[in-house]
Amino acid sequence: MNKEYTITLRENLRINPSTHWLSFYCPDIACQSMPGQFVSISSNQFLKRPFGIAQVDKDKGTFSIGVRVVKDGTRYLTTAPIGTEFEVLGPLGHGFPIHCDQPLLLVGGGTGIFPLRFLQNYAQENDIPYYSVNGFRCVDDACFIDSELTDNCLVATDAGDFGVKGNVLDALDTIPFEKIRDSVVCAVGPEIMMKNVALWAESKGLVCYVSLEKRMACGIGICLVCTCKTKSDKDPGYENKRCCKDGPVFLSTEVIW
Repeated sequence: MNKEYTITLRENLRINPSTHWLSFYCPDIACQSMPGQFVSISSNQFLKRPFGIAQVDKDKGTFSIGVRVVKDGTRYLTTAPIGTEFEVLGPLGHGFPIHCDQPLLLVGGGTGIFPLRFLQNYAQENDIPYYSVNGFRCVDDACFIDSELTDNCLVATDAGDFGVKGNVLDALDTIPFEKIRDSVVCAVGPEIMMKNVALWAESKGLVCYVSLEKRMACGIGICLVCTCKTKSDKDPGYENKRCCKDGPVFLSTEVIW
């Protein structure tokens, strides 16, 4: 269920030179959200913008998002004083299908790590085995790297200045396949990364889900701005689906890249 709320900024942490971790007070969203869903946030300063939910704290009644500063809208969000109120619609979309008897392989690129952090926390809380692989351009773009380098969490950087040198596929190839052979792959990040992860998963015989990012306006499936092409048995061989309403999570073999 999605509904419009007024939310209050409770926390603003700068986690790398261009990215902030923002937490908002809204008990309903904190209780209703599932990994892979998103919210659409607006104020009198800018139009609605979608952000993947990165964490919820049901006890505190808060949810968190990760925001990379790009233009005026994200700059306003990350410089707003604590206590600032925003309007939000959420939680929105369909999240990741989760089965407690199947391990997870979480593959994130850039800010795509934030929705996967929610899924990783969910896995930890429900004793679901998981591997996590996060890719960044360089160490300055990385987030949470102090907590990520464990036996089941890998970091890759294109520049090679932290973790595995290369991209997420290079990091995936360092994991013995017997440790992930029964895993469900969940990927979020740049489209080219998700496409390549999907092809890698298919070559390994693994089920893969991807979370697509498209420009969005309404967030509830009315405006049709965020359509993507998916495979169909009907003519002309594809179907336009709405990322906000039908997704953002899709089975990777369903997507026409």
